[in-house]
Amino acid sequence: MYDNSLYSENHRPFSGQRSGKGPLRSSKVRQKGMIKKMDEETLSKIILLSTERDTLDNLIFEQTFQKKIAGKFKELSKNQPMVIKIIGIEGEIMPSTLGKYTGMEKSSLTRMVDDLEKKGIVFRKTDPGDRRKVLVSLTEKGLEYYNRLSQITTEMADEILRFVDDTDVENFMNSLETMVKILRKIDASRSAGTR
Repeated sequence: MYDNSLYSENHRPFSGQRSGKGPLRSSKVRQKGMIKKMDEETLSKIILLSTERDTLDNLIFEQTFQKKIAGKFKELSKNQPMVIKIIGIEGEIMPSTLGKYTGMEKSSLTRMVDDLEKKGIVFRKTDPGDRRKVLVSLTEKGLEYYNRLSQITTEMADEILRFVDDTDVENFMNSLETMVKILRKIDASRSAGTR
């Protein structure tokens, strides 16, 4: 359940937070070969905002989605509906790209795609532009699942949009794009060994 005490003025869940006395401690952040210091207050705010965003995302989107699909897709495991949605949106997708969207490890993702293929929901084919690559697409049965899932997500969007206006939606999209851009930059730097 959502814990409002996390945001009270006196509640400091992270050790070392500024109490109003003494110097701020800092966390070192590497940026383009330079070490930049982030003060503890900024770091704490980032942690709290990220935690709240994750909690609200889970509450508003993930839990609602799972409740709406409960019992309607008995053939599918918990994560398979979202994989079907991603493949349906993309049309055809390389497993490595699907892994980036889902955060699943290669072995787990391979097992999931194998299972979806056995159920007749997806099929693999060689990329005509590069025979070394494999693409995953939805079958007719998979498209039926995708259309049913799309109807549910459209209903969810309609319910959510009652509480916001066009400017809120635009700001939300811009914020998501900015967050993803920054996180991709960090991930690419970490993957390249630039720590």
